[in-house]
Amino acid sequence: MRKTNDGFIFSPFFERCCMASPLPPLNSLRAFECAARHLSFTKAADELNITQSAVSHQIKTLEAWLGFALFERNGQRVSLSLGGAVYAGELGPVFTRILHATQDLLTSGSHQILNLRGYGTFFVRWLIPRISDFQEKNRDIKIRLTTHVEAVDFGRDKVDMGIVYGDGPWDGNRSDLLFEDALIPVVSPRLVARMSLPCSLEKMLTLPMLHSRRKIQWEDWLQAVGATRKPAENDMYFEDVTILYQCLLEGLGLALVQVKYVEDDLAQGRLVTPYPYTLRRKGGYHLVSPLEISNDDKIVRFREWVLAQSLGPAGR
Repeated sequence: MRKTNDGFIFSPFFERCCMASPLPPLNSLRAFECAARHLSFTKAADELNITQSAVSHQIKTLEAWLGFALFERNGQRVSLSLGGAVYAGELGPVFTRILHATQDLLTSGSHQILNLRGYGTFFVRWLIPRISDFQEKNRDIKIRLTTHVEAVDFGRDKVDMGIVYGDGPWDGNRSDLLFEDALIPVVSPRLVARMSLPCSLEKMLTLPMLHSRRKIQWEDWLQAVGATRKPAENDMYFEDVTILYQCLLEGLGLALVQVKYVEDDLAQGRLVTPYPYTLRRKGGYHLVSPLEISNDDKIVRFREWVLAQSLGPAGR
C-alpha cells in the first residue's frame, strides 16, 4: 500500500487495474486455484508436478501482486483468508471451463460441432440408432446431444438446433416436421402369448397398463375407440419414459407409444400390436433452428439427412 499527498491510499491491485492489461500471473493463478481446492501446498505440488516450494513461491507472487494475503498460515496447515475464499470460488469454475474447452478442442480438432437439444426418448428410441449413418457420411461434423424435458430456448440454450414437440411454426426459427404425433398400443409377445392377435378391445384392456407422465394419452386413445377403463392394481406409472420402454420390452405391461419409436421393434417381433388402432393427433416432432444460422453448412447437412431418415425404412 502507498499513500498520496492528499491522503488517498493505493493498493497494488488498484494500480494494476489502471494498467492496460490488469491480469495476474497465470502460473500463480493456477497454483493458487489448485492449492485452494486441496487446502494443501503439498497436494497442489503433486497435481501440478512441481515442488512445494514452487507452489509457495507462486502464491506469494500472487499475494504481492494483489496486495493482500490469500492464505492464513498456521505452521504446516493453511486455510483460506476471506478474500482468498471469495477469489477461489470465482477461479474454480473458470479453470473448469478452460479444461472443458481444451478437451473439446483436442477431441474435435478440425471438426465442426453440431449441438442438438431434444427429448431423451426421441434420442434413445429414434435418433441414436440411426446416427452412425450420419457420422459415416459426414466425418467432419461431430454431433453433441443435450436432453431436457423442456423445449429448446435458443436465447437461453447454447445449441444450434432443437427437437420440439408441438404445432409450429415458432417465431424466429425455421422448423421442419419430422413426423406427426401417432400413438399405438404395443406389448411384448410374451405377455400375450396365449391370446390370438389381433385380440378384442375388451381382452386387451385386461392387460396391465404402463403410463407415462402424459397420462392424457391413454384417455384420448380410449375415448377415440369408444372405451373406458378404470385404473387397475397392476398398472405402472413412470416419470422416466426410457424406463417405461424397457419395462414394455420385458413384458410388464401394455403401453401407448409413438409409432416411429417402435418401428424396428415391430418389424423384428420384439413388440406386437394387440389392437391395431392408431390415434393421430395434431402436432408432431419438429427440427428447429434459428433463422440466422439455418443455412449454415453443418445445419443444412444434418437437416437434409434427418428429414430423409424420417421418411422411414426407405429413407435410411
